[in-house]
Amino acid sequence: MDNPDRKSNENIQRFVAEKNYFALKDILKETLPYDIKEIISPLQTSEQVLLFRLLDKDRAAEVFSLLDREEQERLLHDFGLDKIKEIIEEMDPDDRTELFDELPDEMVKRLIRLLSPSERAVANRLLNYPEDSAGRLMTPEFIELGEGLTAGEALGRIRKIGLDKETIYYSYIVDDKGLLIGIVSLKDLLLAQPERKIAEFMETSFIHVNTTDDQEDVARVLSQYDLTAIPVTDKADKLVGIITVDDIVDVIHEEAEEDFHKMAGIEAPEDPYFAMKFLVLGRKRALWLVILLVTSYLSSIVLKHYSSILQIVIPLAFFIPMLTGTCGNTGMQSATLVIRGLATGEIAVRDFFRVFTREILMGGFLGIILGLFSFVRARFIDANPFIGIAVGIAVFASVIVANIIGTILPIVLKRLKIDPAISAGPFISTIIDVTTLILYFEIAQFLFKIKT
Repeated sequence: MDNPDRKSNENIQRFVAEKNYFALKDILKETLPYDIKEIISPLQTSEQVLLFRLLDKDRAAEVFSLLDREEQERLLHDFGLDKIKEIIEEMDPDDRTELFDELPDEMVKRLIRLLSPSERAVANRLLNYPEDSAGRLMTPEFIELGEGLTAGEALGRIRKIGLDKETIYYSYIVDDKGLLIGIVSLKDLLLAQPERKIAEFMETSFIHVNTTDDQEDVARVLSQYDLTAIPVTDKADKLVGIITVDDIVDVIHEEAEEDFHKMAGIEAPEDPYFAMKFLVLGRKRALWLVILLVTSYLSSIVLKHYSSILQIVIPLAFFIPMLTGTCGNTGMQSATLVIRGLATGEIAVRDFFRVFTREILMGGFLGIILGLFSFVRARFIDANPFIGIAVGIAVFASVIVANIIGTILPIVLKRLKIDPAISAGPFISTIIDVTTLILYFEIAQFLFKIKT
């Protein structure tokens, strides 16, 4: 069975080669924006520019907003001024702000000058909000209604202005001062009697966020309350924009990717893998690796300090990898659970003592299971019962400590307004390794009555 997308791609490539512009224009009209983006990405820049000229301005702006930042910047250099103006004028304000965030300052200034006065004012206002805030993420394109309108009048206004708005499924009711006082759905407007005042049936209990709220907090609120859009107010509680669920999906993806890199001990890259320069990628990876290399010297210092014990009881060395690996995994489990809880709002900084108590008990439970297993394993390897006892007790104690470290560190970092994700991965493993080795050798020193 033929793949329609592949067939469409082949047709477009053939029409480009044949310079059959009429056929190209017809086929692009029937193609979804995302599919057009997938089709044109592999093409040469000159061919991409050609295809954009065949798209109507709304479709061109939508396809352009889907492209990678590197492709967007390259096309902006190749487009004529008229095409650039047409595209950035038609882009959704939130998508345009995201684009401007990634471009050089000089280019942004030139692009802003191409906008109409009204769109220029919108762009400047959004860019003045803090980075990663709700203000940067929102769009001012929403349906605003007065409380004195009837359902029929409200629907008439939506028909008149709705085409240029981000969404028409919800309308936002404001008073004479621009304060948000209610929300009404399109469904309620359609089902209400035309002469009924919207103030009688609008929803007055609603969730909203502030322009300075962090985008992660906005994503959490939208998810918790299962909303498709959320209103954004300024410091004076005036309605200034909305954030829709499609923008939040992008935020969740970006934040998850950033946390993933931090947990792996690497600075999150801003560009796709193949688009990054070799030295830039190397710098991002080397920075954390150097930090972790320096901190790993602590383990060497601990081993050197207790080397006299290893010289006397050589079999103790056999169990060091098992001990550090087990405790590192335990700490990682705790850290991951707490970091996720902090990210989703299930755990707050004020819950510190509840989480701490719970994880101590969990550490004891896991410590007993893993300690017994380690004792049995050690007895099979070495006939000396004290080796098994030392290993078993060390695993029990170290698992509890690892669980506590994995619990405390993310919450402390959150309290200090540092991303808790950096507490996972190699960073926390290094801390736990050092702590585990100290406990192990102190327990062995006590059991074997070794004086250092």
